[in-house]
Order: sequence, then structure tokens, then C-alpha cells
Amino acid sequence: MENGVSRRTVLKGAALGGIGLVGGSTLLSSCGGGKADGPVKFTARTNDETGLKIAQALADAYKAETGIDVTMQGSGDTNAFQDGISQWLQGTPDDVFQWMAGFRTNFRADQGLLFDLSKNISNLGDQMPEGFISGATNPTDGKQYIVPTTWYPWGLHYRKSTMQELGLDPENIANWDDFMKLLEGTKKKGLIGYALGDKGGWEAQGTFSILNVRMNGYKYHIDLLNGRAKWTDQKTIDVFKQFEMLIPYMNKNVLDISWDGMRDLLLQKKCGAIMMGSWWANDFKAKSQEDYDDLWIVPFPEINPEFKRDSIDAPVDGFSVPSNSANPEGGAQFAEWCASENGMKAAQAAGDTSLYTNTRLDTSGYDAFNKQKLAVIGEAKNVMNFLDRDCRNDFAGTIVGPSIQNFLKNPKDTNKIVEDMQAAWDALPPLS
Repeated sequence: MENGVSRRTVLKGAALGGIGLVGGSTLLSSCGGGKADGPVKFTARTNDETGLKIAQALADAYKAETGIDVTMQGSGDTNAFQDGISQWLQGTPDDVFQWMAGFRTNFRADQGLLFDLSKNISNLGDQMPEGFISGATNPTDGKQYIVPTTWYPWGLHYRKSTMQELGLDPENIANWDDFMKLLEGTKKKGLIGYALGDKGGWEAQGTFSILNVRMNGYKYHIDLLNGRAKWTDQKTIDVFKQFEMLIPYMNKNVLDISWDGMRDLLLQKKCGAIMMGSWWANDFKAKSQEDYDDLWIVPFPEINPEFKRDSIDAPVDGFSVPSNSANPEGGAQFAEWCASENGMKAAQAAGDTSLYTNTRLDTSGYDAFNKQKLAVIGEAKNVMNFLDRDCRNDFAGTIVGPSIQNFLKNPKDTNKIVEDMQAAWDALPPLS
């Protein structure tokens, strides 16, 4: 989607920190009627122990403040939940669920499967920056169907201690040559240089996205994801060729592990760097404060001087409400509260290390890793939602994901792979 491409105003506010800090008064008095006071069923989009703990803390804190019961359950396998979301929404869904901004929300909103949350976002007032409202707005009808709560950068993550032990300085990776030296030095020390797990089919999309914007620029990347550039273009083929250069530095079981396998390789000091979003930093902190303090992130290096490091994936997550749940008004009220100052403080108290959308959280009090995340995002002038959110789902999930998996299995088949991808795009039915 192009409606939420740059959130510079958000970044300015985040960098200033502590905008409009006031006491934690609740917003619930401004919520609508209906069954809003009834019990709420909440699906957390996670099966991770840390994520479930944070979700339960939100449910408990909400009940403590409002007296309203919230029953929380995990989504189970997150890939299966995401791929089957339309069927879930058309069945007997819970009243509120954690979800992703961008195409994944807007497409379901256009199908009439999501409850309009525009009033709830309006109730948040100046707690919700305009940039996030814009990014959450469905371009079809100008309404919001997701309440943004958190966001995070995709970047190169590593352990500071590992780099120090290897005599390497990843903070000074300026260009591709520097990056290859880092990977080669890591490999010589017997570690995996560039750990990757793509069992889910989406994890490696982050590597493809960053290579594409570094080589061809933001406009070409968005054009490619929306059919205005072709997968068979030489520019696209060159991205896969660049990607191929990383394969010798990867773990051999790339297609057998998922994002958490990548995380574990870093957690266990078995790799140099991973290219991922920062949402899993909670797991480092859950292991120990020392592990969390050892974690660091830097932007992916420059490849084409024309584009420098001017783009980044920094997806926004939040809460959506099924239109046909038993208590959509109650789900909407809970979503609004989770995005409020009180809700975000409850998540923080439970160990959530995310960057929050709420302006009342004082970013000057952020720990070093969160400040670095803001700095990594702040360097970019173009902020993307992530490949499977900036592209229609029936192509990103069913075509791009398996195609990159096929490429990782046999990169010499690149020409045939991109030909098949383009043919698949050309065969897609119109969205309308």
C-alpha cells in the first residue's frame, strides 16, 4: 500500500519523546454502547510463551481497571492463523484479535469482515499520531479497521559480545563490501554468518525487500509489489543474484526452521547476524537482562549509492475486531484501551520491549536498544509495511513465499522462478 509510506512526522514525535505526558485517565467513558460492558474474547496472534504472557497481562489489567472479563487465547501456529484469517473471520471469531496494518487489514475490511474502529481511534485523541492514523486508514472508504499499538524496524541484529570476540565492528558496515568482510570473518571463526529460517515462507521476504530497495529504490519495490514493474525485469533478477551471494554464509537448514529458529541461533551465539524485525527482543529479555543488553541492531548496508540506506521495513501492528463476533463493541473498547497509555504501560510492565505508537509514553526513558531502533528507523525517509503487507495476500503468501523458498533450494533456477512469478501475477483476478 502507498497510503502509509512515510511516517516522518511520527518519527519526529518519537524522537522528541514525552509528548503531552498526562496522568493515566481512562478513555472508556467515550466508548459507544451496545454490549461493550459484556465479557470479551481476545485472540493473541502468537504461540510464543513471552507473547502470551504479555497478552494475558493486558487482559488482566483491563479487567482490573474496568471490571470486564477478558478471556485470552493464543492463535496457535501463527502462519496458519494468518493464512486462514478470512475463514476464521467468517466463522465464529473472538471479539478482538492482534493483527497487522496494511493490505492484510484493508483487504478484509473491503470484504466486510472487520468492524469500523474509526471512533475508537478518534477517542484516543492526541495519543495517536497522525502518521499512524494515516497508515491504518483503508484507502477504499477512509475508515480505520485496526488500532495501531506497536511498530518495529527490520534490520541486522547481532550480539555485541560476539562481534567483540571476533574483533569485528558491525556498527561501521557502510556498504556491501564491508558486509561481506563481516560475513567472511564470522564464517572463518566457525559461526554462521547470516542466519536465516524460512520455513514459514515469509521470513526471507525481509531479505528480498531490503535488497530490492537498496539496489533499485523504494519506488521500484512498491511498483514491483503492485504490478507496475515485472518480476522478469533484469532489475528484479539482479536482486535474486545479490541474494544468492548470501547463501554460502547461511545455515544449511534454512527451510527447516522458522523465525524462532533464527532467533535461537542468535540467542545461542551460533551466528553473526540475522535480518529480522525486532519484535522477538522480548525473548532475549525473558532469558536475562544480560542477554537483552547484548542485543543490537543496525541498518542493512548500502548497495547502490543512489539510494543509500533510505528505506526500511517498519511494520505496524495493532488490534482488529471481527464484524460478526458476539461482542464487537466490547472488542473495540478493549482494542482502544490497549492502545491507550494505560494499556501500553501494562504491556511494558509485563516485559514488552516494543516501540509503542502512543505519544504519552516518554521515549526519553527508552532503554538503549529501543533508542537504537528509533535511530535505525529515523535514518530512512521511506517506511514500508513489509512485503506481505505492501502486496496483495493472494500473491505474497501463495506465490512470493514459495518462490523464494524454491530459489533458496536452487538459485540457478532464478530465471524460471521469476517467469513463473510473473505469470502468476498476470493470472490474478482483479481485487474489486
